[in-house]
Amino acid sequence: MDKSKRAAALLSMVLLAGCGPDDPGKEAQGQQGDVAKPVESVQPTTLPAELDLWQSPSEITLADTVIHLGSALWLNSMPVIGDDGSTPANKLFASVRLLPAEKQAFPDGVDILQVLIAQDDEQWLAKQDLDVRRDGERGIEVALRGGPEWIPGSKADIALTLLYKGKEYVLVEKGIVIEQVY
Repeated sequence: MDKSKRAAALLSMVLLAGCGPDDPGKEAQGQQGDVAKPVESVQPTTLPAELDLWQSPSEITLADTVIHLGSALWLNSMPVIGDDGSTPANKLFASVRLLPAEKQAFPDGVDILQVLIAQDDEQWLAKQDLDVRRDGERGIEVALRGGPEWIPGSKADIALTLLYKGKEYVLVEKGIVIEQVY
């Protein structure tokens, strides 16, 4: 037998030996019948209740300034012809504004993380490439385009998540009427 065949046979034996049981005595014990061990009683872990986003407040206080949402939703129904000659759908537009209470300065360091707009079982979540416009001390506006085709005159709820000094806050505004613009 030449050296390469011997090496291949030896390698095969080594690999097959590695496929056996970790403890040869353990296999023999298993063949004789395992003894059942009593199972310890384990208490179920209580998980925190799921955060209901829609139970969040409609206003919060940041740096001694009361902040609330002031939003507008509308469908753009202006007659438009697309580049390909088709008529685009009437997509939802949104202006979601974070506003300070009257005569209060808007705090610095507020970042918008996401905006969720919901109507019944449908949701529109925007959290990437947000068009955030800062208006100095008068607040922040998030402009959204291209949302769902919801019915004009119907209502939707808005939840905005913001980050301030390392802590996330959620503000909600409910019952915003979807307008139609011609």
